[in-house]
Formats: sequence, C-alpha cells, structure tokens
Amino acid sequence: MHILYCQKMIFPNSQAHAIHTGMTAANFAAAGAPTMLFPGVPLLGGKACLEDFFARLGYAPIPEHLHLAAIPCRHKGLYGLFFRYRLWQAMRRPCLGGLPLCWASSVKEAHMALSLRALAGKEGRMPVVFEVHHLISRLKQGREADKAYALEREAFSKADMIVFNCEDLQEKARGYLPAPKLSLVSPLGFNERAVLPVRDPDLPEPGKRAGIVRLAYAGTLQKGKGLENLFRALSFLPAHYQLTIVGGRPSARLERLMRLAEELRLGERLFFKGMVEQRQVGECLTDCDIFIIPQNTGEDFFAPIKMYEALGFALPIVASPISSLCCTLHEGKNALFAADASPQSLAAAIRRLGENPALRQAMRRNNLEASRAYQASARAKKLLEVFRQHFGT
Repeated sequence: MHILYCQKMIFPNSQAHAIHTGMTAANFAAAGAPTMLFPGVPLLGGKACLEDFFARLGYAPIPEHLHLAAIPCRHKGLYGLFFRYRLWQAMRRPCLGGLPLCWASSVKEAHMALSLRALAGKEGRMPVVFEVHHLISRLKQGREADKAYALEREAFSKADMIVFNCEDLQEKARGYLPAPKLSLVSPLGFNERAVLPVRDPDLPEPGKRAGIVRLAYAGTLQKGKGLENLFRALSFLPAHYQLTIVGGRPSARLERLMRLAEELRLGERLFFKGMVEQRQVGECLTDCDIFIIPQNTGEDFFAPIKMYEALGFALPIVASPISSLCCTLHEGKNALFAADASPQSLAAAIRRLGENPALRQAMRRNNLEASRAYQASARAKKLLEVFRQHFGT
C-alpha cells in the first residue's frame, strides 16, 4: 500500500495541522507504507528544516519509507501551483510503485485530489480517502458557508472513503452531507513519541506543593479556546488554585489575556510558559494536577486533539460539555464536565476534582490505561489494514 499525501505545508511550520500531517505521514511510513509528501521549504537549508521538524516530533532519523518531495518555494501562491503540478505528476506516473492511495486531510485538498485524479485519468483505480476533522461549512457564514458546503458535498459524494475522527462528527454529517461510499471512525490519537505521562500515576502528588492545586492548559490562545472562561473560573476559585499555561500564539491574544488577568487580579496565580516544542510540553506540566479543556466556541464540533494529549500525559481532566469530548471521556472516570459553558460551572467542576485527591489519583491511572488505545502509530497501522482490505495492495 502506497500513500500519496495530499496536504499543503510550507516550512518552517509549527501549526497543529502541520504537526498532524507530519505525524500521520511518518507513522504510515514507519508501518511500512511508502508515503510521499510535497512540503514547501526554504531555497537554502530545506533538508535541514525538514529533518529538524521531524526530529522535534520524535522521528529521527526520518522513516525510510517517508519520501519528502520538497518544493524549494515558500511563496504561498507559487507553492500552490507547484504542489498541484507535482501531485498531478505523481498521479499520472506513480513513483512509489503501483497506483497509490491518495490521502487528504482537509476539504480543499480532498477536492483537489479528486479533480486531479480525474485529469490524470485514474478515476476508479486510485482511491481517494478524505479525513474529516470538522464540518467547515458550519463554521462559516454567508457565501463562505455555501462554498464550503459545495466542496463538502462533492468530497463526500466522490471520495472512496471518509474517515471521521469521532462518532459525534459522523453523526453530525449524517443527513447533512451525502452518504459516503465507505466510512470509518478513527480517533485522531496522540503522538506517543512526544506526549508521555508527566509522572508515575501511582506516585503521590508532589509534597513540596502541599495545599496547592495546579491547573494546566496547553494549546493555542485563539478566542474559541475558552481562555477567558478559564481565567474567570480561576477568579471564582480559592487562591491555592494556580494555572500553568503552555502556548503563546497568537501574540495579540496573549496580550489581551494578560490584561484580563490583571483586571481579575490573577497575576501571582498564573504561570505562562510560552511557546515550547511538542516534546517539551510534558516537562512544563510535570507539577500539574488537572488538565483543563475550556473550549467555548459555540461551534457544533471541534477536533479534540488536546483531549488525547491529556490522556497521554496521564492527567485528570476537567472540560466544557462539548459533544466530541463527552462521546469519548467518561464522567467520573476520565474527566469531570462543567454543567454548562459558564465560568461559574467550570470553576465548580474544577473545585470538585481539586478537593478530591483520591479521585485525581484514580483518574491518572484510568487515563494512562485509556491512552494506550489512542496512540497515533497504532492508528496508522489500523488504517493501513482497512485500506488493504477495501482497496488491495
């Protein structure tokens, strides 16, 4: 089974979609499936840039079967043209041996892959698999929503398989988009090379912080992530609750959040770690007791990557009542959920867990055990087995 990965990426790049793409492609390759990517790189030092990127994800050396057909161009428009041409060439004259399966992890790339497959004359012979992270048309308004909906309808109608990252997303697509030819639910999981338990779940919490409950948030700072909610929730909690934040982008949001912290008089209870490499996040969370997912987007779905990483860190979780979280985490076993999206409800859930050390200890063990089912390398192997079953070798 050969994988032609249809995803545009321009390096240097530390965004979540690039990390997911690199991790997935590397795991396909590590599982023995020759996999080709077309990254945009600097004209000078492109090879070193890619080696550094994969090393930071834990893939050093780069897997033997991962073929990086780098495009030495970082101009977005020119890179897009080169990307499309190189992908079309690979479809016409596969250089990995035999006709590959084309994997796309965004609706625009899925639409591109389907269009180029038709131009290459490979329809009916080259499977296109579309990995769905969210229904983008529901995140847009007006004409943008109509355009996105048209792309989604075509992708669902023509792709040979749709891979949903959770059952909740599959259910939301049912009746809203055409029924796919084949579908599969495959949770995203986490990169077990970079995300490790922050400490032995059976050890007691650090005695040097007796009486302190340290909360953790790791991720970007965009408005929909719910940091304002989390800060306000912290203001409702006693002073011995502290918060560690790993992340710092976008910088304008960080400035606004720091002003809010000043307004709420949270200064001495907040610890900003800034931007760190994925493999260093766990080090920043070593002394943390509870991982918070305060998502507050108002959207009907979001990809729960941080949930899987929290499981990988073997940390207890408090989360907003988002359906894509509720369908995976079990109340009282892996997490406690806020009753609603208000900061008061989030604070109440945090306090319930913060005042119950025994429950936190049990959750650490439970989440370590649960994390074994969501490792990204195992996901890649299972996907390849499904592809071979339906599309041959």
